[in-house]
Amino acid sequence: MSIRKRPSKKAKKGYTFQVYFDYTNRYGIKSTYIKGGFIRKKDAENHESLKKAELINTGDIKKINPITVDEVYQLYKKSAPLKKSTMQMYDNKYKLYVGPLFGKYKIALLDNYLIQQQFDTITTLSYGSKDIVLKLLNNLLKYAYNNKFIQDEYKAKIFLGKPNPKKIEPIEDDVFFEYLEYIKNSRLIHKKTCTMALWIGYYTGMRIGEVFALNVNDIDLVNGVIHINKTLEFDYENKSLYISNTKTFESTGSIPIVDELEVLLKDYINDHQYSILISTDDGKYIKPGYLSSNMATYSKRTGKHIHFHMFRHAMASRLFEHDVNPKIAQRVLRHAKIETTLSVYTHLKKDIEKEIINDIFYNKSVKNLSKIN
Repeated sequence: MSIRKRPSKKAKKGYTFQVYFDYTNRYGIKSTYIKGGFIRKKDAENHESLKKAELINTGDIKKINPITVDEVYQLYKKSAPLKKSTMQMYDNKYKLYVGPLFGKYKIALLDNYLIQQQFDTITTLSYGSKDIVLKLLNNLLKYAYNNKFIQDEYKAKIFLGKPNPKKIEPIEDDVFFEYLEYIKNSRLIHKKTCTMALWIGYYTGMRIGEVFALNVNDIDLVNGVIHINKTLEFDYENKSLYISNTKTFESTGSIPIVDELEVLLKDYINDHQYSILISTDDGKYIKPGYLSSNMATYSKRTGKHIHFHMFRHAMASRLFEHDVNPKIAQRVLRHAKIETTLSVYTHLKKDIEKEIINDIFYNKSVKNLSKIN
């Protein structure tokens, strides 16, 4: 028999299945093919069929490259053109999940069944985090294929659970102005510069790292635009700030300065003596997390939710409410893909439709109740 049952202490049932058969290659050399570790007999039979088909088509059975997922990841880290912050995020996910789940496996042996089984053991991660872990694993599979560690191009497609609905949460004006007043009366060290950062976010929808990376010469008051070409990030390994490229190629560009913001920027720059726009008292960069932490503390104390990315959601909402063409909105928001902009627009449209329907039935309910009473 070419499929044999073999005892295994690690397997739940106490055994696994092994593919075992003799063959003669195209050079007339006799050999034996052995591959074990299959949890289901069906998987062993499928593997046997593939290998025998390979033998018929090529006259031989190719040997599996013994390189492990751990070894591939170390090579991938050295050559992947990723931002430092992305690489640090991947490192964290690899150490916590990908490495423990898949590190010791030969990458050539990964398949959907095995990957799904391992992912099903992750019960504490959100859908978004699982998606990042899967994306990293697929990056490794693509890297392995491009470097001929695996014979066939393969992308894992598994079930991660139901995605968490993304809520488009724009900042409300009253919450924003109350927070500005809170900063004014707080003990925040960099009040003036952080307030300027908030105004820029409010009027432009820029990302927090992009705002904190701005230099004075990025503010073109003559032409009325802000040039965005970098972002400020924190290196968690070295505990230091560094300037990096923007999130995507499309994130780099220029956005218009509205009249209200122009007035604020003129007054601010006239009194500002350093090249870094959002700076400490001695002209150094400020960690974006400094303001983010303050916003989080305020939200917790007051119950009024506020974070910097809400300015971006607010900008998307304003564009949608004024019927701005999605292609123009994409340029203003600097989305890499038009699908991202359309997704935001679709979500906002659904929110408005639900609000309208609720209003209709609310009015109807009030009338019906008045009749009953």
